[in-house]
Amino acid sequence: MVNVFAYYFPQFYPTKENSIWWGENFTDWILVQQSQSLFKGHQQPHVPLNGYYNQSEIEVVNDQINLAVEYGLAGFNVYHYWFNNKPYLDIPLQHMSRSKNEKFKFFITWANESWTRQWIGKPHDILLKQTYANSHDEVVKHYVYLREFFHSPRYSKIDNKPVFSIYRPEMVKMLNEYMDKLNQLAIDDGFDGIHWLGCRSYHFKNEYDIYKGFNGIINFNPRYISNTSMKAGIEIRFKSYLRVLPEFIQHYLSKFFSKSGVKIMSYDQFIDGLLEAENLCYGKPVYQSIVPNWDNTARYNRNATLFVGTTKEKFLHTFDISLSKLTHVHENFIFINAWNEWSESAYLEPDKKNQHSLLLGLKDKILKSTHN
Repeated sequence: MVNVFAYYFPQFYPTKENSIWWGENFTDWILVQQSQSLFKGHQQPHVPLNGYYNQSEIEVVNDQINLAVEYGLAGFNVYHYWFNNKPYLDIPLQHMSRSKNEKFKFFITWANESWTRQWIGKPHDILLKQTYANSHDEVVKHYVYLREFFHSPRYSKIDNKPVFSIYRPEMVKMLNEYMDKLNQLAIDDGFDGIHWLGCRSYHFKNEYDIYKGFNGIINFNPRYISNTSMKAGIEIRFKSYLRVLPEFIQHYLSKFFSKSGVKIMSYDQFIDGLLEAENLCYGKPVYQSIVPNWDNTARYNRNATLFVGTTKEKFLHTFDISLSKLTHVHENFIFINAWNEWSESAYLEPDKKNQHSLLLGLKDKILKSTHN
């Protein structure tokens, strides 16, 4: 049976920083609740069946864990934020590391992007700038924080190596040195190293140098497919150069190439892109992440990007496609975006319209799955 990990978004509880930047007690639930339909037949807002929960409450996270396990998931792939040598939005991670559910596993994806006001059309207005370690001591600080989770019995490990994913590895300053240092710290800490997974949302010119130290690549969808299979060739070629520039230049240039208005994508085209996607690259296994829906109207309003033509049956078909691409060199993984990205309409959690229908279909697929 395949191990299914869903990406987990930890921003559904108030923090001091978000209250300062976006208003008192802001969470993404405010965006979700205020979202409005943009055209006839457009489903907004999406309403969670289990209410607008607060992830700082351990009972909430335990309920999510138990629900995921009940429907066959191995666990969660949790976003980790690290700015200025300290974590943000990590209360759900703390709860997961102490979970008593022995069937549950989790691991971390370092979401290494600056926080900006991009949602309101100001991507160059930086709230928290993503920086990287300038000394060995700063790498040690990062590892000392991570090791608490690595040593949790709930943390996913392969051959005594904690699984650790990086969302944008191409942006990490001195990436290979950073990985080598973290890897050695893990060995010194009693592990056999770290099992590295690198996310990929597009192609860029020095890909081999970036991914050579990773054990596998996750095509982060729908971004990867939309950036490679669903855009004109000239735009893809230009952006392959853009993506290796410093992050602040990317933010500045992006406004010149952003088309205003709603961007509509066909889910059928997404499926075609999945079918064409490679499962090996530079000798590394490539995992095709899948997504039940995508509609970020809650964040971007009339500049949203969204899918049309989504159905439960089509999503379950993408599960079959992703599973079929696993070979003997792949680990037993399928990644789903996401468990609870409500502001992007990418969620497995039950909503008031479809309730547990998606989870029921997924559970049936998982129970019948086999890895080649």
